Amino acid sequence: MSFAKLFKVWLPCAALGIAGTAAGAAWPEKSIRLVVPWPAGGGSDAISRIVARHLQERLKQQVVVDNKPGAAGNIGTEIVARAAPDGYTLLLSSGPFSVNPSLFRTLPFDTVRDFAPITQLASSPSVFVVQPGFAARSLTEFIALARDPQKPVVIASPGNGSAQHLAMELLRKKAGLSVIHVPYKGGAPALNDLLGGQVPVMISGYPEVAGHLKAGKLRALAVTTPNRLGLLPEVPTLMELGLADAGTAGWTGLHAPAGTPVEVITRINAEVGTVLAQADVRDQLSALGLEVRRTTPAEFAAFVTQQIASWRIAVELSGAKVE
Repeated sequence: MSFAKLFKVWLPCAALGIAGTAAGAAWPEKSIRLVVPWPAGGGSDAISRIVARHLQERLKQQVVVDNKPGAAGNIGTEIVARAAPDGYTLLLSSGPFSVNPSLFRTLPFDTVRDFAPITQLASSPSVFVVQPGFAARSLTEFIALARDPQKPVVIASPGNGSAQHLAMELLRKKAGLSVIHVPYKGGAPALNDLLGGQVPVMISGYPEVAGHLKAGKLRALAVTTPNRLGLLPEVPTLMELGLADAGTAGWTGLHAPAGTPVEVITRINAEVGTVLAQADVRDQLSALGLEVRRTTPAEFAAFVTQQIASWRIAVELSGAKVE
């Protein structure tokens, strides 16, 4: 190829590269939309608002939390998948993001291809909780109670495909329980019905129930983590009770639409990392029962890949499927 022809090919490509770099350097020039695919009031919503508030202070632009619940997180997730890849629409991703590829027969997006990982934010345990007046005082007593097929126990969860739903399905299979699963559109509405007496039992993310446990409005029978929680040292794990083969924990992170400029991804990762390093932010998240996780985009990508593989096995074992 002659130099003249080579120059003609190189020039527009170089121009695109310069434009991309310039766009990344100028970002952000307007407000940023953080889509949370769950209702307001839940654990994901809480962490999103803490991070958004501090992030906008650093970026000098408003970060708007936009709750778009429904379909086990798929409605809000699809909104971000179809958004312009310019760094102005972000996704607050969480456990179901890595579960849904195995749980749903079809999805309106590709979990790997359509998103760019930015960073993990935190991990959180799930807790098996009951109303204070519930007959079972321990998980062993609950299992004895819930094995009667004539009297199945109703158990609520934040939704089909949530880590709590799968933990319940695995427990049901492991212990031979007779239960009726009631999925909600998020942890907050499920918790409201639990506190109101409409449902007696729930597997919930710890952040949603922490205050109610302290106030005596709920009782914890077990946690899903490999080890006992420092905040609930008297509550056994499913593993130590012989009712789980491995511990599980929920997680939250940030994704952007695929194709978002690398410069923007890098900037967000750095700014969020700085936010998560602040003592007051760590204290706020710790009070919610969350453990801070700062990662690079590559580390977060590897983590999500591992989660997708692990939950595929859990879904197969549980037999849970959503059309």
